[in-house]
Amino acid sequence: MKPFRLFLLNILFVIIYLNAGAQSFSAKPNVTTCPISNGYYEYLPQGYYNNANEKFPLLIYIHGMGELGNGSSDLNKVLISGTPFQINNGQFPASFNVNGQSFKFIVIAPQFTNNPWIGHVNTFIDYIVSHYKVDVNRIYLSGFSMGGGTCWAYAGENLSYGSRIAAIVPTAGAWQPSLAICQNMAALNLPILAFHNSGDNIVSSSWTHFFVDNTNNAATPPTPRAQKIIYNSNAHYVSQAFDLNLNNNGQYNFPGKNIYEWMLNFKRSTNVVPVQLLGFNATKQQNKSLLQWQTANELNSQGFEIQRSANASNWTAIGFVNSAGATAGNYSFTDIAPLHKINYYRLKQVDINGSFTNSEIKFLDFSKNSRFLFYPNPVVNEIKIATELDFKNVPFRIYSASGQLALQTKLNASGVATIPVAQLPKGSYVAEIIVNNIPEKIKFIKE
Repeated sequence: MKPFRLFLLNILFVIIYLNAGAQSFSAKPNVTTCPISNGYYEYLPQGYYNNANEKFPLLIYIHGMGELGNGSSDLNKVLISGTPFQINNGQFPASFNVNGQSFKFIVIAPQFTNNPWIGHVNTFIDYIVSHYKVDVNRIYLSGFSMGGGTCWAYAGENLSYGSRIAAIVPTAGAWQPSLAICQNMAALNLPILAFHNSGDNIVSSSWTHFFVDNTNNAATPPTPRAQKIIYNSNAHYVSQAFDLNLNNNGQYNFPGKNIYEWMLNFKRSTNVVPVQLLGFNATKQQNKSLLQWQTANELNSQGFEIQRSANASNWTAIGFVNSAGATAGNYSFTDIAPLHKINYYRLKQVDINGSFTNSEIKFLDFSKNSRFLFYPNPVVNEIKIATELDFKNVPFRIYSASGQLALQTKLNASGVATIPVAQLPKGSYVAEIIVNNIPEKIKFIKE
């Protein structure tokens, strides 16, 4: 029996070893990455965890209008097109060889609840960059219809946003043509490869022609020139754009044989500021915003400018905190008068030579009195509580209309907490949450 047990252990070890380096494609429901995205799909390449210092190219694929959803039960809608479809069907290569170098993508497919604007997309990118091992010089955008339009908008409406992107691949992009967008993309020398069907009766192919042609016709044309492939079809979805060998159709004569190899020919040059930010958090303290951040090391740092925005696009400085020195530091700042709406916060880390970099964006919602969004109400099977806070052993209790304790538990969640209540009898109840010794009560009906 001992040799047989040893054989089984060896087989188990081999399976564990192989899985440790395997590709991973998984749903991340109920994760709030920006005010209008509560879930996404995550693809991690083989060997993602092998080297803590290794960075990977990031491809963000944005879905069409028909795939809008709640980020949980609707999340699989994002799998119907483009790169997420390829990955889900086992058609996405594990690696790509470009100019003698092997690359492996991180692929993220968010689900939005509404048509995103560029501030939302930027907040989403901040979240992904801060939570994954991203090569910030190789961030690529692609998408279909609404998502293709978002590529045009994010890359061209704001120069600082567009400068984060190494290349875009919009397909059937649904965004109103704008000469200003074209001029900005030309100024950024942004690599563009756009796809459309000539007879698309949902989004006119003239929009793609406008963006590509007017980008190339800028006073100073971009390097490289924007490119487009137009197929002779009346369909809206441009399925051929994601073929792994685009040369098959005879129209493709660009570097690499597919959009992924084409993307990897391009990268940005982003200077790394000599301050390692370990964490940045924003929490509500009654009617104030408490911002806290930590650094691992600081070299030639002057300090941190605290910036606030009402739209994640236009920023105002509301304070400055001096650097603690060359070693690690713990910092905090309180905004005593936040806006009565969603407040976006970021840190502008400034070096002594005047160079700077911006942190990821955090947001707090002061547009409602409650710190929590409680839904649905009435309740049938489960309660969901959305918040900007991180729940860590937060006491949660439910009382009947007569004041009797009906349920108690501890909440541990980030973004959205879910509490099963199917076992409760029908009737009126009061839920109580206690955070930082501050109780909040919410009335609800169980059906």
